[in-house]
Amino acid sequence: MTKFIFLNRIYFVILFSIVTNQNYAQTISLKEGQKYPYNLTNSVSTFKDSTASLGLREVQKQIFTKTKKEYLSFPFSNAVYWIKFKIKNNSSTHRQELFLLWANPLVEQLDFYISNSSQKKYFHKTQKIITSEREKTLIDEYPKFPITLESNQSKSIFIKVSSKRGHFAMVRLYSKQAYYFSRIDNCTTQGLLNGLIIFRLFLIFTLSFFVIKELDFRLYSVIIVFKTLAYWGYTNIAGPLFTNNPELAVKINFLCYSNFSTGVAIFLLYAVDIKKISSSVKRFILISIFVSLFLNVMTFFDYQWYWLKGGIYNVVLSCIYFLVLIIYCLYKKMLIDIYYAIPIILGLIGTTLLYFPLTGWIEYFPFYGLSYALFTIEIIVFIFFLGRIIKKSEQKKVFSEKQLQLKQLQNKQLQELDDLKTRFFTNISHEFRTPLTLLVGPVDDLQKKYPNESILKIMQRNLSRLQNLINQILEISKLEAGEMGIQREKADVVLFLQQLIGSFESLAQDKSIVFNLSISQKQEFGYFDLDKLEKIIVNLLSNAFKFTPKNGRITVTILFDTFSFSSMNKHKTERSLEIIIEDSGIGIPQERLPYIFNRFYQIDDSNQRLHEGTGIGLALVKELMDVLKGTIKVESKVNKGTRFSLNLPYEHLDTPTNYVHTYKVSTNLLPHFEIGKPDSENQQNNNDDAKIMLIIEDNPDLRFYIASIFENQYQLIMAADGEEGLIKAIEFVPDIIISDLMMPKLDGLFFCYKLKNDERISHIPVILLTAKATVDDKLMGLQQGADDYLSKPFNKEELILRVNNLVQQRQLLREKYTTQSIVINPEIVIVPEPTIEDLFIEKAQTIIDNYLDQSEFDAATFAREMKLTSVQLRRKLKAITNQTTNEFVRNYRLEKASEMLKKGNKTVSQIAFEVGFESLPYFSKVFQEKFGKTASEWR
Repeated sequence: MTKFIFLNRIYFVILFSIVTNQNYAQTISLKEGQKYPYNLTNSVSTFKDSTASLGLREVQKQIFTKTKKEYLSFPFSNAVYWIKFKIKNNSSTHRQELFLLWANPLVEQLDFYISNSSQKKYFHKTQKIITSEREKTLIDEYPKFPITLESNQSKSIFIKVSSKRGHFAMVRLYSKQAYYFSRIDNCTTQGLLNGLIIFRLFLIFTLSFFVIKELDFRLYSVIIVFKTLAYWGYTNIAGPLFTNNPELAVKINFLCYSNFSTGVAIFLLYAVDIKKISSSVKRFILISIFVSLFLNVMTFFDYQWYWLKGGIYNVVLSCIYFLVLIIYCLYKKMLIDIYYAIPIILGLIGTTLLYFPLTGWIEYFPFYGLSYALFTIEIIVFIFFLGRIIKKSEQKKVFSEKQLQLKQLQNKQLQELDDLKTRFFTNISHEFRTPLTLLVGPVDDLQKKYPNESILKIMQRNLSRLQNLINQILEISKLEAGEMGIQREKADVVLFLQQLIGSFESLAQDKSIVFNLSISQKQEFGYFDLDKLEKIIVNLLSNAFKFTPKNGRITVTILFDTFSFSSMNKHKTERSLEIIIEDSGIGIPQERLPYIFNRFYQIDDSNQRLHEGTGIGLALVKELMDVLKGTIKVESKVNKGTRFSLNLPYEHLDTPTNYVHTYKVSTNLLPHFEIGKPDSENQQNNNDDAKIMLIIEDNPDLRFYIASIFENQYQLIMAADGEEGLIKAIEFVPDIIISDLMMPKLDGLFFCYKLKNDERISHIPVILLTAKATVDDKLMGLQQGADDYLSKPFNKEELILRVNNLVQQRQLLREKYTTQSIVINPEIVIVPEPTIEDLFIEKAQTIIDNYLDQSEFDAATFAREMKLTSVQLRRKLKAITNQTTNEFVRNYRLEKASEMLKKGNKTVSQIAFEVGFESLPYFSKVFQEKFGKTASEWR
């Protein structure tokens, strides 16, 4: 019974403590001489109204929970929180006039309820976020409520907190005097801080526009702007600056304090070389910016707690990520300046500490004080670094000016060099004209005398090409000197262009190119410089045909336009001729388009370029168009084609009566393309022992000339580029190859490299022909495996001599492998590194060893095991041993037999069968033919 009474007492004590702790607010006694401000937070009780619908009477009946911390924490939600406490003035003589402060300026709405002396009626005051009633524009202000307590009077107070935004707060009690002193201190501190902020803003804007014009500094200025807006948003300064509407001010504050990380993201995107880190880094930064923008839009138009919470999470996570990224960049010494990095790091740490408690992960109230301290330190550090930034900027400016001066000097030197080069070519061209005239005349006479001599046609064609080149150089010289004027004449430009463009019809048919001409009208008379117009059109069409493949398309469109304008109070009408030349050729890369009209510029200057050229034609076109006061534009896409658009003003003439005229097109200007040679170019016969020469040359005239030199000595195989040459070398296994160095698809150097590393054709000697005649060029060719190197123009006799020497060297190689076809059980000696031919012979001997006792082993099986065709194997063995496939196999077997006979362990018939001879008489016969003794005598 005693135990039962004891337990009951314990139960009632616990129940009483719970009820008093949760349902009844502790009375806060204000003593005589109470010190202010007085933090009431750990003495109040709280209640969460999840429905956000209860009134004061219903809330009074609810159970409140007493707080134990020095601060109140409210999460992001739609719930309403109630605060309850009771204060009593214990003074029996003094009346107290107090201010109750809610220490957080961002709370969206507070409802204060204070009872009268009877504790039955409550005075109610609603306070939304402070906007128009602010005392100072740039000083934050907390919501406050006045309380008057008579002596020994008590009052109950309820505070209703309606805020979707999560926040921390404290409830403080101030006397009037303490409050005003606090406001003075607050205004002083924040005034100084805001003064620094405004000074920093003014400073960075002034420096960005007038002193430091570097991208890094301007991007850092963007961070400063975002940081300033974030601070003013977090202290409820930004919202009231723009509006007096509390609901709108809340949204503006959020937009400001949730976008600091966006400013840092913009800085990192453009001031740091993100490509050196990872593509995923740039992707994350862009995602961060997108998420910020998305949350801003959603919050502005749909103000909900989850968008607010998402914004805080985005800021915290982005700041942590950017902090790690900047420290990593500093560690790796990437393109980020330490004078910007350190202030940014301080700002990121401060912002993270400020917002981190709001995530709910760690509720540590001192983070706020540390955050504001870092914010102040950041400003001081920036001002300290500013002098060094300005000094560094000045150094860069001086360096840039020196670089600019150096570049201007280089440009001047390049211009002088270009002028010198043009003058040199002009002088040389003048000197060329006399000997060229002495060549052209006699060649024309010889052509008339011997009309069937093909070499004379080649000479005529190349002399004409040389004439055109010389004329172009001289015309550029005249243009540069300003000596070329406009020679206009009356003409029907439609007829002229039809005849000029029609001269390309046969070329289009030969190259199987669809060639279309479209003209907007049948006649158009005016004054034109037909000579210059002809050169422009021929150059452009020549390029179109050169770079358009078989079955491609070339279209020429000619349009006429009339436009009117007023000048000097007179109405004038002008005409323009528009010519559009469009092809479906290989196109021009976008990065090269700005340079195609530069003199001597080659779009493709590599050894593998598909077409020859001098880089003069388009430069001449552009300068001729400038003389004619016209314009030329180019559009191109790689593998899609190119489009040239010409616009040429002209003076219109009325159509004359009975006008008949025919324009003569200069045939010297028309391009000369080699469309193709007849099949006879590849001279093949059925003689397996005939020597084969492979000629690889992209210039058909030169290819034909080389072939004419050796047509009586070799079976000739032709190829127009290195790729085709390699295929034919593998197919035909020639005895010797003559190859150009600069060729399309596969140049001579790479061709040599591939050939010399292919065991099927590695033995074939190669002579390289090239216009590059320096020692370095020759060494490079020889290093890649070329057996000889001959510069253009070459002497016919010298070429024949070099070919014969190489063939003779190959004969010596054959004798080596013929006399030393097998070495059985060699002594250990130091030998040079085996060649590809040595390895080939070794591989062939190994395969024969595998089939040594099989008499049915034939050439087809041998070739299959060697992974070659029968022709390739035969020509390879013939080239390096001067033996056919069957002879090589038979001689190897006889060598084996001779070695076995010397050992004397077996009979002649046993050895003959073991080395693959079924017929003993045949074995004896061939053995005696090879060694001069019978098998029995060989023992």
